[in-house]
Amino acid sequence: MSADRQHVRYVAIFGVVAAVVLLPVLALNYTLGVRSLGGGDAAVQASQWQRATRGVTYAPPLSDSRPFKSARLFDRLPEINTVSFGSSTAMGVTQGMFPADMKMYNFAQTGNSLLTVIAEAEFLQRRQAGLKWFVIPLDWALGFLYEPGEPGREALAPPTSGQRAARSSVPLAQQLQDALSLPRVKNLFGIIKNIARAPSPAAAFRQMFLQEASDDYRCADGTPARDFDTIFRGTCTGFRYDGSATFANLEPVPARRAEALIASAVVASSKYAAALTKSGGEPNPVILERIAALARSMQARGGGVILFMPPLLPGLERALLNAPHTAAQLQRTKQILDAWARAHDLIIIDGGQCERYGCVAHEFVDEHHALPECYTRIFTRFWNDRRARARPGLWK
Repeated sequence: MSADRQHVRYVAIFGVVAAVVLLPVLALNYTLGVRSLGGGDAAVQASQWQRATRGVTYAPPLSDSRPFKSARLFDRLPEINTVSFGSSTAMGVTQGMFPADMKMYNFAQTGNSLLTVIAEAEFLQRRQAGLKWFVIPLDWALGFLYEPGEPGREALAPPTSGQRAARSSVPLAQQLQDALSLPRVKNLFGIIKNIARAPSPAAAFRQMFLQEASDDYRCADGTPARDFDTIFRGTCTGFRYDGSATFANLEPVPARRAEALIASAVVASSKYAAALTKSGGEPNPVILERIAALARSMQARGGGVILFMPPLLPGLERALLNAPHTAAQLQRTKQILDAWARAHDLIIIDGGQCERYGCVAHEFVDEHHALPECYTRIFTRFWNDRRARARPGLWK
């Protein structure tokens, strides 16, 4: 056999072996990729399941919670009179933190800016006469309070079956390349390892690759759960019936790590410091004007607007108030908000230094995402402080 023929044979054998190995990987990862981006069908199915069970779930992807949250909000509207807004920093707010006559749904969504929140609230104020209370975070730490511009006009609506997932707009070649990327391949082998270790590997494979969702299971507290995504399976990750997040896919901050997190958050290049120094601590006046108008509208219905500054990792705000490059700006923000709240007869719950309420590091998953345990401490103290609730301005 000539050298050329041996070379061709070697290449052919290598190609066949590569195809045998890579084609199943490509097919399985492509399937997981398509399903992990969800779409209208997934949001509708997850919402219908939660309505029936009051369990924990979400529709993929977790980074775009708007379709699922919209489905749940519109489903809950007949039975609620309170909507809590915000980004993921407000997802720890639960129904149990409010008086019994305030029936709440937490509509907070990942990455939702304050400008968008105001537009959402204005839409609901115009269209939903049964709503009396809005709960709105004034999130300065991520810069939302300082963001320039004006709120747009939102037209909220529940998703419908048949809406296309975001992946449909990505070229097929790019989807296939992503399916063969190293992180995807590593993730797939981890999934296969878990399937092999499952009591019933066939059932585990069916749930992961062939079913629209996992089988129902129970969280540690007995709450039913179902996973409509292929990641975080069996962990009770997602949203409760009241819209609050479980944060079950994230680990609480260990006390020993808190000091290092604060040190890195206070440096001039951090996102927290940048938000203050770039804005000079001056909130966008349009934001305050539109919130004041919302408050007047809701007060006319016998309700109002509850404002709060989300809690930060214990010690972080105090460190920013002591840092020379952020102290004046943060003090300026607090002064402006206090004067504005007094002028409009509003109360702002200042949860920034949450250690004053007894919050500790392990009630956070990072510097600015507080778990329900911390939020419960803050809201419990607020509702019990009748005298403070009679005085407008910053409450702390």
